[in-house]
Amino acid sequence: MGKIVVGCWDCDYCGADRISGEIKICPHCGKPRGKDITFYMAGPKNYVKDPDKVNKNPDWLCSYCNTLNPDDSKFCSACGASREDSELNYFQNKEREKEKAQKREEAAKQETHSAQTRSAGRSRLPLLLGIVVAIALLIYMSMPKARGITVDSKTWERSISIERYQEVEESSWTLPEDARDVQAREEIYTYNHILDHYETVERQVAEEVFDGYDTEIEYKDLGNGYYEEVEHQIPRYRTEYHTETYEQPVYIDVPVYDTKYYYKVMKWKYDRDEITEGADNEPYYAELTLSDTERETGRSERYWIISGKHTYKISYDLWQQVETGSKIKATIQSGEILSLE
Repeated sequence: MGKIVVGCWDCDYCGADRISGEIKICPHCGKPRGKDITFYMAGPKNYVKDPDKVNKNPDWLCSYCNTLNPDDSKFCSACGASREDSELNYFQNKEREKEKAQKREEAAKQETHSAQTRSAGRSRLPLLLGIVVAIALLIYMSMPKARGITVDSKTWERSISIERYQEVEESSWTLPEDARDVQAREEIYTYNHILDHYETVERQVAEEVFDGYDTEIEYKDLGNGYYEEVEHQIPRYRTEYHTETYEQPVYIDVPVYDTKYYYKVMKWKYDRDEITEGADNEPYYAELTLSDTERETGRSERYWIISGKHTYKISYDLWQQVETGSKIKATIQSGEILSLE
């Protein structure tokens, strides 16, 4: 059995402090130890001379008057109630009070969180409203709108894309059948990452080595005004370093060669666009006179209406219906006339 140290307690009736744990009744007000007291250690350690005579079991709590009584007392010293009618001892009572405190703390935190959430919600409301208004404004601006405009002018553009069959210079790892003026060169096609050798290298390695024990003293609350001195042997380690060698692989990139071909070959390639444009009502495509080495690959057309500083895209069918100088009512979206009214 370890050494026994006398603890202290404070009277929860008159506030007297540092009362010896050996005393069961407050010497100032005559009240017995109640359920709200807490044993503690203070000042120089007062060791019990004969620890074998100390009951190491915690005090029991009277369920009728909340008085703490020694473990070897069968009846409450304050009200005379039987111990058999009580359920909790000193530690069980402390655990119950701790649980109650935790529940109160959690309830307070929950209330604080709810209040902060409500406050944050109120503070974020103007920002959220601003975002909603901005989004609504963008949606409104992008929606088709009916608008009256004056047609100041009409313009158009038509284009024909032309390719030409021509000789081009190319290079490749494979050779086309119709290639000519071929030159072949051995060039690096890729690299192989291969192991070349191993190198012996050193490194410092740390190792925790057992170095004995340290004695640590803990004072165990017995729940009855006394503490038991308990020694623990804590293993102690020291860090030692040593040098070790290991084989580190070394890799090299080895080039892989292949034959690359440089050649000339005939291909159809984009050459030009034949564009016509105007501000009249008679759009047309350019008249083409193509040689045997030229071909048409596609046609495109675009039409616009100009009103003041604004230029609107429009389809050919709607463009035909509009006269320069006229006033029209059009449905417009993103700078394009979708329909006429």
